[in-house]
This record gives sequence, C-alpha cells and structure tokens, in this order.
Amino acid sequence: MATEVLVPPLGQTTDTVVLATWYKREGDPVTAGEPLFAIETDKATLDIEAPASGVLRDVSAVEGEKLEVLKCIGFIAAPDEKLPEAPATARASPTPAASTEAPLPPPPRQEKPAGGERMFVSPRARRLAEERGISLENLAGTGPEGAIVERDVRACLERQAAEGIEQPRAQASNEVLAESPLEEVRAITAAVTLTAEVDATQLVDLRQQMAEAGTAVSYDDLFLFILGRVLKEQPALNASLEGNTLRQWKRVHIGVAVDTETGVVAPVVRDVDGKSLGQLAQEASALIERAQAGRLSPEELQGATFALMNLGTFGVDTFTPIIVLPETAILGVGRIARRPAVKDKSFVIRETVWLSLAFDPRLVNETSAARFLQRVAHFVERPYSMWV
Repeated sequence: MATEVLVPPLGQTTDTVVLATWYKREGDPVTAGEPLFAIETDKATLDIEAPASGVLRDVSAVEGEKLEVLKCIGFIAAPDEKLPEAPATARASPTPAASTEAPLPPPPRQEKPAGGERMFVSPRARRLAEERGISLENLAGTGPEGAIVERDVRACLERQAAEGIEQPRAQASNEVLAESPLEEVRAITAAVTLTAEVDATQLVDLRQQMAEAGTAVSYDDLFLFILGRVLKEQPALNASLEGNTLRQWKRVHIGVAVDTETGVVAPVVRDVDGKSLGQLAQEASALIERAQAGRLSPEELQGATFALMNLGTFGVDTFTPIIVLPETAILGVGRIARRPAVKDKSFVIRETVWLSLAFDPRLVNETSAARFLQRVAHFVERPYSMWV
C-alpha cells in the first residue's frame, strides 16, 4: 500500500517549514527509518526519516520551498503501484509561487486510516490523550490529512462522559499536578525578570575537583542538576500554558539553549529531577552535539516544562532571557568571574555569577518566583548541600 510522505508537525508554534534537501530522488529505493529529506525551521535543520520502504514516487516539492506542516509531498510505494489521489488541500505546490485563489474549505472528517498507514497526531492531542488514557487507535481525525487534533480527543471525552464511561488515566509522558484556567489568573502584558548576584566560588571549586577526579561537567550540567531539585521542590514554575489552561507538571523536562549555525535551539533534557549529575552531563552533551550538527529530531525539541540559557561563555554578565511559550519561565546564567565582594566586613575576591529569572506574571506570582531564585542561589553558593 502506498504511503504518503508528509511534512511532520513540529509543535504548536510552527506552521510552515522550508524543504532544505532531498536525500533521495524520485525513483530511488527507500528503506523505512533512513533519512529521506531535511527541513529547516527558524530554530533548526532536522532530518526526517522515511515512513516506509519502497520507491520514492510523485515528488511534488522542491528544495528551498516553503511548506505547510502535514502537506503531502510524495509517496513511497511499489514501482508499478497505482497511487491514490491526494486532496488538493494536502498536496504541496511544485513551485514556491504564491497562489491568488481563494482559500479552500477545511477537509471533511476522515475515518481512521486502514491498517499499515501512518497516523498523524498533533502534540497537544497526543498529550491530552496520554493524560486521559484515550487510545488514539480508536479516534478519527478531523485535522489536515486526517490528523488527530485536540478537538478530536475532547470530543471523545465528551462522548464518554455523556455515556457515563469513566476512562482511566494512562501513564503519560508527563503528569499534571494542578490546573488553573487562564481566566482565573491576573492578566498582564509583559514578562518580569528577577536578577541576583550570587557567590559561585564553591560551585567553581566543585567543578574543578570533579575534573581533577576524571569527571568533566559543564556549568550547564551543574545548573540542570540544581534546577531539577528546585523545580521538584517548587513546581509552580515547572509549568506550561496549554491553550487557556495553566498546567503544573510532575516530571521535570528542561530545554537547554544551544547556539548553532542556524540559530538558537533548545533540545529538551528529560526527567532532570531523577538523574545523577553524571547522567545529565552525558545526555546534555549528546543533545548539544546533535543540535550543532543539525540532527535533532522534532521530539527532542518538544515537551519542555522550564528553560535554561547560559550566555556566560560569550562574556555576558547579565541579560533578560526570553520566555518561549508554552513554557512559563526561563533561567538566564551570566559569566562567572572574579569580582570584589564584602565578607565579614572585609573586601575579598570571590567567583560570582548573575542569575536572571524571567517569568510570565499572569501565571507565576512574584513571591513564588523570588523564592525559586533564592533557592537556586542557595545551591549555587552551597552545592554540596544537594547531596546531603
């Protein structure tokens, strides 16, 4: 059976991508799982794997073309197999020229794909289904190309509620601790940033001692380790805005800003609160390497509950980091440097760092943010207390 080659969805804020390159040409044999083409977003260049084995046919997109997500840009099928007619709304134009025709109406409801075909699910729909224990196999999608979107999952929940069916919650990629409708939160138009200069002398000493013992860790690794513990203690900032609902999460997934040739990306280190410093160092290093090589998968850029950006390596002392929705907060780390300080009524030279916590005050109140930053500072100043 012919399999459509679709532009994959990359999250709630990405509607279009650029086709960077085809690794296969029309008529080439293709093996499921091998890189088929690459796409570019404003954040990264990503390789997309072939969804099936066969021959690449009916390619309808060219390199450099801007494409909408979930567009069909080709098929993988047997050499002599008859290809299905793709809906006009799902096929990409073979040229990048803008169309002057009126927009087409949304596609009609489509039934669940027959066995063997791929099923596309939006990230929000998948998350909601996992939280509520809904089997995606039983849903029919109403999104582009029959993709399952959030309204399909909510419609299923409404049907079950009307029929008196209690659906058990499944083990999800993350678990909700608390929910608050946005209407109940103060409305404000700007983010707030709290800054603090913190004595990092013991943190610098700890890193040096670990290096001398044969364990190399970066400052990013140390801050991930600290944030994992603080976010577990204070989950108010381990949260994201899902539609009109603020959700606090049980598990801690932190997006780490990485500088690449195509811009800053934030691959996600998962379950930070439950891993050792050595494990975090290994995972973060692997993610950073893939990010700089442009080899991150879409899944590795999604699901963050908090973010970390370190500009200290660029000689920046303090800055205002930018929150990327749906996250609600981000910690900015400046340069660690020797600076004059007062200790026991005397001037001394200490290693200090400026920390900048940016947060959305509609979703996190100022006192909670201040307590959070205070706790981070505590572990920076006394890193050995994390093991006590």
